[in-house]
Amino acid sequence: MKRFMIASAILLSAAAARAEKTPIVFPQGSEQPLAALQDIDVIEHLGDRVTNDLVFTDGAGKPVRLDALLGHGKPILVTLGYHRCPMLCGLVLDGLVKAARASGLKVGKDFFAVDVSIDPGEDATLLSQTQRRVLSLAGSENVADWPFWTSVSDGGASARGLADAVGFRYKYDATSKQFAHDAVAFVLTPEGVVARYLYGVDYPARDFRMAIVEASGGRVGTSFDKVLMSCYRYDPATRRYAPFVMGFMRIGAGTVFLALVGLLTVLWRKELAMKKQRQQTALAASGRAA
Repeated sequence: MKRFMIASAILLSAAAARAEKTPIVFPQGSEQPLAALQDIDVIEHLGDRVTNDLVFTDGAGKPVRLDALLGHGKPILVTLGYHRCPMLCGLVLDGLVKAARASGLKVGKDFFAVDVSIDPGEDATLLSQTQRRVLSLAGSENVADWPFWTSVSDGGASARGLADAVGFRYKYDATSKQFAHDAVAFVLTPEGVVARYLYGVDYPARDFRMAIVEASGGRVGTSFDKVLMSCYRYDPATRRYAPFVMGFMRIGAGTVFLALVGLLTVLWRKELAMKKQRQQTALAASGRAA
């Protein structure tokens, strides 16, 4: 019994020591209580137009506006993050590239993409390295297809303005020197209206394609995509595209209608043929009688 008590005491002491040496890890390495991170969220602003007077800085250090990507008839895929991020931001970009390739859509041809850094002290070299890696994965060598911008010139104000416009709430944690934020990408219409949100780091190719086609107003994609758009609707609860019953019913009704028209056409042609044959038979009989 004594040995058991001693062994228990040793195990308890070891457990206590491990508990003291193992801090609670919060999102993005923050050691703050979760209550302090309640403002890290995404508030969807579907249908809102993003202001185009925000000025960013491109990889060459030149000022550039978001409206440089607007008005060209192609939707814009927007990501907000930073390139010192230990894991999440890279996973978001990699997931989007993977989804785009799997969907058959090509950046620069079917849609534009832009990454905006939320870090006002972003390292230009690291940003350039990330851009080259992403473009390589996307199969593009044109930096204009997927520009990477910073908000260094105004101390991050433009990045914050864009984040507010799309409802992207993030926070800098001075303790870990990292930004706490959600994993999400934003799809804008060619006119700069918020059309769809893509959450997580793994995006189904179907959802990605539908979001781009939907944002383009049907200007991107095939006729089959337009048919799919009538069969699937975005479900805000699951944040996925789900089968739309009425869409399938319309297609079913249309199929039945076309089949009925085809059947009636066949029967009508047969009736005409039989009527013609009866007339010919009658003419032949009257000729013989004469």
